[in-house]
Amino acid sequence: MGFIGLLVSIIYKTLFLSGDSGYRLAHTYSKLVLIASMTAILVFSPRKTIFIIPLIVVLGLISPGLDWVIASITLSGLAGFYLSISAYLLSLTGLYSMDLFKIIEVAARTTGISLSFIFMFTIISPIEIHDLLYYLKGRRACVIPLLLWRLIPYSLRNFMDSLAVGYLKKEKTFKRRAPASASMIETGRFIEDYCYARLETESKTSIQLPRNTKYSILLIIASLILILIKILLNGPAGI
Repeated sequence: MGFIGLLVSIIYKTLFLSGDSGYRLAHTYSKLVLIASMTAILVFSPRKTIFIIPLIVVLGLISPGLDWVIASITLSGLAGFYLSISAYLLSLTGLYSMDLFKIIEVAARTTGISLSFIFMFTIISPIEIHDLLYYLKGRRACVIPLLLWRLIPYSLRNFMDSLAVGYLKKEKTFKRRAPASASMIETGRFIEDYCYARLETESKTSIQLPRNTKYSILLIIASLILILIKILLNGPAGI
């Protein structure tokens, strides 16, 4: 299916491989603590971002699993590679200097940042966003996150299927972009038409999401590890 098909497949596995299972069943407070711990390191100690990578890999192996870990590292690694090469090429203009160590550092930090955001996305359930909008009185918009969480993976699957059809017909990838994109638009219109009444009415109640204590404890332990990393490796500003 070519590079485009491979990239879409990686994005699908990274963001939508698991349903409402795993860390999405953890308690909301444990998720907030982990997100706050990650954000503190990303913002105040960016050079320690590399320590987040092995932690997320271990958590990812527990859930969603090996396929998610491989896809997430690949996607974040591509972002790190692109940004590091771009920074190096820009350094050739003479604006600043970069050696091999700095190139690797940029790649590692970008990979860590990307992997952190991917994991944050993975642990958030659309049901939690639905309930948040419900309690904030945005009851007409409550259903939108739920529909998007269904529409996007369906569209990506249709896109990959269209590229696969082109591959079997030995067509070039760029010739399949139009029908692949059309299949995504058709899926969106189908869901919009089918759920028209739901989009035009307010949600009547919140949705109770079952909680899993094991995953909540794992996120709390991960948060404590990040806090220890921040404290024990604390140094001058910017380190």
